[in-house]
This record gives sequence, C-alpha cells and structure tokens, in this order.
Amino acid sequence: MPIRRIFFTGLKILAVCILFAVCVIVGGALSGIDKIAQQPIASQSNPPFTQQVPPAPGDFLPAFLIFTFCVGGVTSYLIFRARWHGWKLVAVIFVSMYGISTVANQLDSIAFLSDKLPRGMIRAIFVQGAIAAALFAPLAVLVLGKWRNVSLPVLESPAILPKPASILLRITILVAAFIVLYMFFGYYVAWRNPELQRFYGGAELLNFWAAWQHNWTSSRWIYALTAFRALLCIAFLYPVIRMLHTSRQESALAAALFLACWTTALLLPNPLMPASVARSHFWETLSFSLVFGTLAGWLLCFTARCAAAGKRI
Repeated sequence: MPIRRIFFTGLKILAVCILFAVCVIVGGALSGIDKIAQQPIASQSNPPFTQQVPPAPGDFLPAFLIFTFCVGGVTSYLIFRARWHGWKLVAVIFVSMYGISTVANQLDSIAFLSDKLPRGMIRAIFVQGAIAAALFAPLAVLVLGKWRNVSLPVLESPAILPKPASILLRITILVAAFIVLYMFFGYYVAWRNPELQRFYGGAELLNFWAAWQHNWTSSRWIYALTAFRALLCIAFLYPVIRMLHTSRQESALAAALFLACWTTALLLPNPLMPASVARSHFWETLSFSLVFGTLAGWLLCFTARCAAAGKRI
C-alpha cells in the first residue's frame, strides 16, 4: 500500500474517532444524562433515604480517548471490510452499534443497578445511545468513502444458509456458551473482588459451582435474563458478520473486536460505581467478549466463502 494511501486512510480513521466522540457528547447533552447523574439516589431500604451522588473524578479525558479510539478504530475496520455501502451499511452499523452497546449491555443495569442509579438514568442511557448511533453511523460511512460503491461490480457469492436444524443447533450452542461464559468470568474475574461483593450485597461463595447453585436456587431468573441477552447479542452481531463476507477466521476476529471495544466504556470514571468495581467489570466483560465473540463470529458465518474455510455443523 503506498505511503500516501496509508496516510490518508489514517486521517480518515482519526476523523471517525473524533466524530464518535462528538456524537457521544451530543447524545449525552440531548439526553440530559449529565444532569440526571447529579440527582440524589433514592434508596429502596425501609425506611427510604437519599444518597448524594459524588462528583465525577477528574481523570476523564485519558479514559475517554481510549474508549473513542477503540470504538472508532474497530468500526472503521468493519466499514472498510464491508461489501455493502450506502444506507444499507448505515443501517447495519446503527442497529449493531446501538444493539450491542446499549440494548444488550444495559439489561444488566436494569436488573442489578436500578436501585443504585438516579431516577431516569437508564432511560437517558438508552436515549443517548440511540442519538449517538444515529448520528455516527451515516457520518462514519461517509467519511470512510463507503457511501457509494466505487469499485467494479463483483458477482457475490450468496449466503448459504444451513438447514434449520443446523441453525437452531448453532444458536443453542451460542446461548449455552453465553450463559456458561457469563457465569464463569463473572465469578472468576469479577466476584473475586471483595469490594464488588460489598457493592452488590452478595454472599462470598466458595467456588464456581457453589455460585451456580446459589443463583439457581435464589435467583433463577438470572439464567432466563442471560439467555434473552444472548439471543439479542446474536441478533445484533449477525448483520455485521453477514456484511463482511470474509473467512471464518476474520469473521471470528471481527465479532470479538466489535464486542470487546465497547467494554472500554467501563474505564471511564463513574461517580455511581467505585473504580475497583468498574475495573473488575472491565476485565470480566473484556474476557467474555473476546471468547464469546470469537465463537459467535465462527458459527454465524454462513456465506459461501465462510463455508469453504471450514466444516459446517
């Protein structure tokens, strides 16, 4: 690749990263999330009391730059490798971006943090995510030159869908893997932090199987919620994998990177969660995303080129 082309490609990626940062800031301003974050938290205890939210830490900029460059860089890679263009590509980026970063990820906030967040915070997070994704998707596609198909027309290999039984088997494997990996990394990475246990008011469990049994007997709904989240994750990941039309190996890499880049949001200073708790969740979700994303990218690759790269289930 000529030096000139590398230079201008780097400038485009940098522009996409800056655009993502601007879109996040605009989404936050329009959703009112900053004002809501300063509201006191109403405790659900008896009798109820209000807890004042501490001010946000001052080391915000470095973590925000890491977040924006990770998301902007991975999204640029996906757009460059996409065989689609224009509004079709915009729609995929918007749906997958909003679905993974906000809809699927915030289910845990609804389930576990509703009583620890100011009133209206979760709604504001959903609004901010929708605004940021709606602004960012078309701008990123435009800046990276994928609004129009400027290349010579190439006869595409159509997606070769396996039989319904095989598709169902793949989805079943992914849902089961999602649940097991979610519990595995949740226990061995996050739950090993005593401060995190105190934050959620959970019991200290001796081993992974004790934690599994404890959740099954006391909070069985967690498994249903995790299975539903797995289905959402699969649904939002598949359009990205479908648009790439690459080998199974690259599809696995792309899915892993796309899931993992959003975990860097946990590096942002958060006045509503202790730094130690947020850092444990970062390593937990990063590990989970890389493993599950790799598996999902491999199993959800249905194109002819993907099928040729490995055996089908």
